[in-house]
Amino acid sequence: MPRDLRYFVSYAHQDKRQARRLLDLIEPRLAISRAFAFTGWIDDDIGLGSRWTDAIDDALADCDFGLLLLSPAFFASGFIRRDELPTFIAHVRRPGGGNRTRLRKPAIPVLLKPVPLDGSADLAGLEQLQYFSDADGRAFNNTSGHISERFADQLVAAMLRRLATCFP
Repeated sequence: MPRDLRYFVSYAHQDKRQARRLLDLIEPRLAISRAFAFTGWIDDDIGLGSRWTDAIDDALADCDFGLLLLSPAFFASGFIRRDELPTFIAHVRRPGGGNRTRLRKPAIPVLLKPVPLDGSADLAGLEQLQYFSDADGRAFNNTSGHISERFADQLVAAMLRRLATCFP
């Protein structure tokens, strides 16, 4: 019997089209997992007239892991940094100085769009986590057609491996 897992999709609103395109590719692949029964939550699920901040807080509290769709706009979002990321990561001061990122809940960071990984950008501590890009190092928005399909296949395989270690 597959284990039920709920995931929260964190993305910047200006990336909605790319986020939806990626989710449309991975959701059917997740649906056929033998190990897990996935239920995703994205802010499209907020009902008319609902208090959106309450809906997001409830979804964050209820999720088992986060699917973080990274882009420059993701890192520029004060809401994501302040209200979503702390559910998944904590910054712990190292005894010798500096911060270390510690996971509170599992996070699957995916390069939706390229971000500077050379130390020139504030990546909210996520630079300490291994990001997903395809086997050729591409972010999702640099794919199309069968390359997008392959990206989704590779992402789901990596997710399943990671989640098997988090939820044995």
